[in-house]
Order: sequence, then C-alpha cells, then structure tokens
Amino acid sequence: MIARNLLLLAAAIAVFWVAAQRLLTQDPPVAQPAAIGTVPEPIAPQREPAHNLLADISLHSVKELELLFDRVEQLLQRPLSEGEQPLVSLVLHGREVEFFALKNYDKYKNVVDRAAKLAALGAVDISICQTQMKNFGIASDEVPSFLRQVPFGPGEVKRLLDDGYVYM
Repeated sequence: MIARNLLLLAAAIAVFWVAAQRLLTQDPPVAQPAAIGTVPEPIAPQREPAHNLLADISLHSVKELELLFDRVEQLLQRPLSEGEQPLVSLVLHGREVEFFALKNYDKYKNVVDRAAKLAALGAVDISICQTQMKNFGIASDEVPSFLRQVPFGPGEVKRLLDDGYVYM
C-alpha cells in the first residue's frame, strides 16, 4: 500500500513538473491588430506599464480616437521622464489626419489638446502620414509640432513592428 501511494505521489509530481515546464517555456501570445475603424477592448492598468505598444490608427471618427486615448490614459501611471520610452506609438494615416490640421483646430480642439497632453506627458509618440496630409491638402507646417511627420504611415507601422513593437 505504501509503495502504491509513493508511486502515485511520484506520478503526480512528474505530471505537475512537466506542465509547469511547458507553461514556463511557452511563447507569449502575439496580439493581432484590430480591424480598421474599430478600437479593441480596453487593457486593464498594469503595475509596470507596457512599452513598445503600437496603435495603427486609421479611424473614422473623433469618438474612436477618444476611446484610444482612454486606453493610453489607463496605461499611464505617471508622467515619463526624458529618456523613458513612450507607452504607445500612434501612427495616424487615415481620415483622422484631417482632425490635426491647424485650420480645423476649432472643430477638433478637444481631441488635439488631449493628444498634445499625452505627448507632453511622454505617454505617446504620435506620427502623422505626410502622404495622407497631401491627400487632404495639408502642408507640413499646418499641423501641430508635437506630431512627428513620416513619409508613409503604413511604412512607419512596418518599421515599428520590425523594431519589436506589438499591437495594443
């Protein structure tokens, strides 16, 4: 009877050990991008903020952009100091480019000011697509200075992914 119990105990320990090894050596799941024009469910705030997050922005409304800013604010626990990496890199390359044209500031003041605040806190690095700016008749000096202009938004998304960023 004792030998049987010891054998069962040894088998149970072996099963738990193998299961623990598999869990510890598994690759973490890869986040998939959300469909264009949708904002994924909010991420719960974490103890240590996640970095190298990418938001590939091609949204259709101010409300969708505001929901994204809500998610960034959930991740932000304090202003970041110089040298700290932003929590999220946002790439604007859809209709939302028009929201940031200085000529449209009065109409989109709330969303532009909110983006500026998040950029000032170090929470976001915001890139804007010059190709889309040209499509909307927006010159390079007609957007706020906190936006980093890139030649082609999808190319910037690819560069960030190649640099290890993951979709939020």
